[in-house]
Amino acid sequence: MIVNRHSSVEPRIHTDAVPQQRGPAADRVRIARLPIHFFAVAVAFFALAVVAAPWVVGDLIDYFYQPLVLALTHTITLGWITAAMMGVMYRYVPALTKRPLRFPRLALLQLWLFVVGVMGMVAHFVIGYWIATWLAAAVVVVSVALFALNMLLCLAPAGRRGVAETGMLLAVLYLLVAAILGLLLAVDKTFGFLHGSVITNLAGHAHLAALGWVSLTICAVSYRMVPAFLLPEIELPRAATWQLYGLAVSVAGLAIVLLGGIGGAAIWSTAILLALLTYVAVLGSLVRKRRMPIDWTMRHALAGVVSLVLAAGLGLSLMLIGAGSAVGSRVAGAYGVVGLLGWVTNFIVGMSYKLFPGFIAGLRETAGWPKLAITELSLPRYRPFVFFSLNVGVLALTIGLIAAQATLARFGTIIIALGGLLYVSVMAWSLSYAYRPSVPRTAGDPLRILPGGPSRP
Repeated sequence: MIVNRHSSVEPRIHTDAVPQQRGPAADRVRIARLPIHFFAVAVAFFALAVVAAPWVVGDLIDYFYQPLVLALTHTITLGWITAAMMGVMYRYVPALTKRPLRFPRLALLQLWLFVVGVMGMVAHFVIGYWIATWLAAAVVVVSVALFALNMLLCLAPAGRRGVAETGMLLAVLYLLVAAILGLLLAVDKTFGFLHGSVITNLAGHAHLAALGWVSLTICAVSYRMVPAFLLPEIELPRAATWQLYGLAVSVAGLAIVLLGGIGGAAIWSTAILLALLTYVAVLGSLVRKRRMPIDWTMRHALAGVVSLVLAAGLGLSLMLIGAGSAVGSRVAGAYGVVGLLGWVTNFIVGMSYKLFPGFIAGLRETAGWPKLAITELSLPRYRPFVFFSLNVGVLALTIGLIAAQATLARFGTIIIALGGLLYVSVMAWSLSYAYRPSVPRTAGDPLRILPGGPSRP
């Protein structure tokens, strides 16, 4: 019996193949490549963010509401995080709901509008030109609306929704609301029509995006992915669905009191904390009852959960001391760093190790190119360095921000950049095989066996 030394020992992921689209083979390939386009955009923006961070950290220590900090923040939140999540949802929402994308050509237009809009926002944040900034933000809103159209037409008509579909439906609605509010905040810099303080309005926008869109999506996706990776001995508890609803309602309540300038922020913040702790408890029960070992994907996920708890603590402390003081401003910066880099980026990086190669392998099969195994599209030997540089860097940056130690904070951003650029290089290598039919040199092994038959010459 021949043993395939390239076969993966990782658990087989239930990917729920996307329903076949009618039309020529070229259209099916175009649709299969759509999520990968978003991943490529996300990785490029992540590279830009980690390279720019050491040059911006000084401004972040001084005060978080500055042009360069806003530019870097949106490079991460829109360019890196949102693009990656859109890519995942374009692949999984049609699969989970068994409904093909209603307007696949609009999805390609949406991608280009998204790239142009985000690049325009980042560039004009840097130079502080607000009219061009809100014009670019308007392009992003149009892009988000097109994305929401495709997603909601799949998610809204679903009969009995699973926990993942429920969370993603709520998250898409929050993304649309957060994008529109962001546009209004930018336009307000020119016309000054919004009531309330800049800080509370900005906080409302930030929490709609970070908690309503990003965290809801992560919770929903992880409820689907973590059981597939760990094969736990228990079923996902009913509390997972209630956790998503609780988080969604609490985020709405917090945003309303922040934007309305009314009391109650402490109540809604506590409710959000309880919802997030419920998420941590649910994941903890799955990890304890797992059948599969902890790999680098799950190490990133667990590190993200630790960062989530830390971010929740920083958020509560920020509520007590306020963001207007010097200390409060630095805590706000640390809160953002731990949330966006420690929590969200850890999750995306970890999941990308499993999802990206699988999507590329599926695309190559759809295109009729030589088949590749998931292990042939991965370079796992670099993962320990990426993991430790990201998490050590986030810890150093967080401490440096809170203590106003610019040297330590800049050291943290440099460590993050080293690991981030290595991750970008590895992901760029993997993603390139979605755009070329060639195969890695290791694929020439005569003992290589692929599921579904031998690879094509």
